[in-house]
Amino acid sequence: PYTPLELEGRDLYIREGCYNCHSQLIRPLRFETVRYGEYSKSGEFVYDHPFQWGSKRTGPDLAREGGLRSNIWHYNHMFRPKVVSPGSIMPAYTWMHDNDLDVSLIEKKIRAMQTMGVPYPKGYDKKALKDLRAQAHAIAVDVIANTPKSALKGISIKEKTREIEKKEIIAMIAYLQRLGTDIKVKPSK
Repeated sequence: PYTPLELEGRDLYIREGCYNCHSQLIRPLRFETVRYGEYSKSGEFVYDHPFQWGSKRTGPDLAREGGLRSNIWHYNHMFRPKVVSPGSIMPAYTWMHDNDLDVSLIEKKIRAMQTMGVPYPKGYDKKALKDLRAQAHAIAVDVIANTPKSALKGISIKEKTREIEKKEIIAMIAYLQRLGTDIKVKPSK
């Protein structure tokens, strides 16, 4: 299942209407698997309520987005898509860098997902916020670590990390980095 932060990111993905331009379903057709990778399997969507297949591809399919690009790439792409991806027609989502993530409903969201069969452990709703904050902090640390030093000149790294770990963009990055990772084969030890 999604982590609490990924769940919040999924809700932002829905709120912003990302599914209107991006699909999350690779069909078993050669031209799609050549471009996007392994075709989608039904088990990948078992915990998606609602599923995010989409029906249009103005932008690329995101079913295998997780791990393809760095956190800083997503951070910058959502702020200035045309700079990061020349030729992109995606609009900027600058407010996600400014808006604090509303986490006030995370316990209820976890319980709602449990009622739909998502296997979060019993009582996990009470631990979810702590896990959300830990994952947000880790992503924020990575974003700051990969930000050019010239952009951070005169700024406290600790302060900047504390600032961005609370932003909506961090949840969106967590969600995008999760997409398609459930089927990836882990190397054997």
